[in-house]
Amino acid sequence: MRGKIKGTVSYFKLLIEHSQREYEPSPEHILKRMLVPLCRNLDKLLVEGTKNDAWLVIEGLSKECKRLKSYANKRNGPDSR
Repeated sequence: MRGKIKGTVSYFKLLIEHSQREYEPSPEHILKRMLVPLCRNLDKLLVEGTKNDAWLVIEGLSKECKRLKSYANKRNGPDSR
């Protein structure tokens, strides 16, 4: 299950990285390469995972959100939300 946890966080991280690019990836690319695999992993974790697995996913997503917030603050100043 550790692979699914790491993969789920990685797909979320990819979404964040793609949102910071100068060009916009196609909706098909985002759907096929990031959202569908992310949802597939979440479904698998829901069925086969433990409460600890869910906690690890939430921790990983939160960590990426903090990185995004830090990046936004550096880019736009501390008042950006």
